[in-house]
Amino acid sequence: MTNDSQRAQWMKSVSQETGVIIISNANLSARLIECLSRELSDWPQVAWLMIRQSATLEDEWLDAENRLFDAHRVSECEISQLLGAIPKTCYLLDVEASHPAHLAWLGSVCGHKMHFLELIRPEEQMPSSNSPQAQVEEILAAARFLMRCYLQEHYLSPD
Repeated sequence: MTNDSQRAQWMKSVSQETGVIIISNANLSARLIECLSRELSDWPQVAWLMIRQSATLEDEWLDAENRLFDAHRVSECEISQLLGAIPKTCYLLDVEASHPAHLAWLGSVCGHKMHFLELIRPEEQMPSSNSPQAQVEEILAAARFLMRCYLQEHYLSPD
């Protein structure tokens, strides 16, 4: 899935094993992006979509939905194409560093389950936890939790 643009980019592509997709704005620090990319490189169950122009994508999606509402068709805007290729059983993990729930609307595009993680702002962090690695660990812990939920829902039979 390499449908990248100036408005959104797959930092780590979706695979057949993917159950969790991390979604973030491009406002993450370069060091955090580097650390997270390294940690996710060997984890096929997790993908990562970076949204570079959230407001533009949201406006385009809302406009497309309004125009197609009466036609009862699926929207063909960019974000619908990006998320439409992902099974609806995947969890989306909205990682926000500065604006709470800024990307929450993405869960409505195709009906994915959206979860939210607000990273602690650097100025609010304890000195021992202000490194990008501490933020990466926070993201990975949330992704592991969602992956366990995904596996339980889809692969474990009820007792």
